[in-house]
Amino acid sequence: MGLAACGGDKKDGGGGTGSGTGAATGAPALPAIEAPPLGIDAVKHMNYVYGAGSKEYDKALKAYKAQPRDWAAVRAATEEAIKKDAHHLEAHWVLGEAMAQAGENGPAAKHLATALAGDWRRWGPGLEKDSQLASFLATPEGRALAALSTKMKAEFAAKVAAGPLLLARRTTFKMPGVGTNSSTTRGELYAYDGESKRFLRITHTGHELAAWVRSPSGDEILLVGFDKVELPDPKKHKDAPPLLARSWVTTFSLKDLADTSALANVGKARLVRAGYGPGEQIVVTTSPASGRWGAGPETTYVVDRSSGKLAKQKGVAIDGPHVEMTFDEARVVGVRMTALDAELPADLVAKLTPIQKDASGAPMLSLALLSPGKTRLAFATATDPCAKADEAAKPSLYVADARTGAFKHVLTASSRFAGAWLDEDKLIYEDGSGALRFYDAAAGREVAKISEKAGMALWALSPTSAPLCRQEPISDTVEPDDGSELPPEEAPASTPQ
Repeated sequence: MGLAACGGDKKDGGGGTGSGTGAATGAPALPAIEAPPLGIDAVKHMNYVYGAGSKEYDKALKAYKAQPRDWAAVRAATEEAIKKDAHHLEAHWVLGEAMAQAGENGPAAKHLATALAGDWRRWGPGLEKDSQLASFLATPEGRALAALSTKMKAEFAAKVAAGPLLLARRTTFKMPGVGTNSSTTRGELYAYDGESKRFLRITHTGHELAAWVRSPSGDEILLVGFDKVELPDPKKHKDAPPLLARSWVTTFSLKDLADTSALANVGKARLVRAGYGPGEQIVVTTSPASGRWGAGPETTYVVDRSSGKLAKQKGVAIDGPHVEMTFDEARVVGVRMTALDAELPADLVAKLTPIQKDASGAPMLSLALLSPGKTRLAFATATDPCAKADEAAKPSLYVADARTGAFKHVLTASSRFAGAWLDEDKLIYEDGSGALRFYDAAAGREVAKISEKAGMALWALSPTSAPLCRQEPISDTVEPDDGSELPPEEAPASTPQ
């Protein structure tokens, strides 16, 4: 994607501006700005706030906040930050502001475009309201950047609509300390562009997002996360569970790329469920702990979308797929994802010999998902996560022909095997290692795999990528930490405004 000047294709090499008139309108041509590719090539680059250029960027912030503002120092510090970390998007943005103050409009536009392309949702919606860019936006380069941002928005929206959507961490999950402490998943929601192999960040929750689910209408998504956890001391309370000291829910429009409700804070609970009720009301239930793994009686709330306030309400129930979250594990619970479709003939199901049944005769599955045209069935066996980790004890994923019952083994692994059909042939699923794989049922083989060291998932981010054994402390099963301190998560105003 590029922003072509109305009358030329000159690239901005250092501040020059185009001239001439538009062929069709007679209006002055806008300078051409070379548009960086939309999104990022690795989610780990979103950890720039704490990366190699963080100390230099801190210096830039101090100079920015000085009275009077020291633009020369801001520029020097952000240039040094970018030298150490070219992916530091906030440094690019602030350097663009500093250059704009000096009238260096071409270079300013280049850095601002880099930030916009890397995280359009962070800066695009507020571009024209940035007080530091008011004069710049009136220049030809500023108008060209605004036009480029508009093009980016259209491309961004198209890629979000095409999907797939996935959750990914900026860095490795880390257990909080004993007591009540800040803790997050370090995850956000992204759209993955298979053509460019790039990630487009959708949400900005301070890297607190744990799970998401679509509304019944499909245009809106419900987001659920947490930012504070109460962890018991195992030496004093051996069987006490960790609690969500503070969690939250909110909604976002994938169509309008905007929040559709105020954030609702949820009080201390062992278990939080969130989903949609009648008329797409946002319904939340909370439960206290009952032993190490159990949950006590539910209290039901309806969220006021305008204020984010929760009101207790009896007689209202969550209808359809919903988020079920404890600190130990987050998941999306939905009938269509875990039970065989009623439209499948019994004799066809009988041909799917890998499916085991429990004592009541119900199929033991962790996934059962029909393709959009109902010609294929993806299903995964369910096993005991506490069993010994040999191949026979691990769950397996299969893809079957929904008309004949012929099936093919895809993978055996310690995985929850959450999955989604992208079309009639393409399946995306979690492989248990924190990676996502793409399987082509028509070709009968894997066609792609995307991974991040910190982990990713389709619907919900848990501390572990593998299924949770409920006989062991979660602290014994989390992935090794990357050695970083647990800093305060990204602040909404970490970039000067």
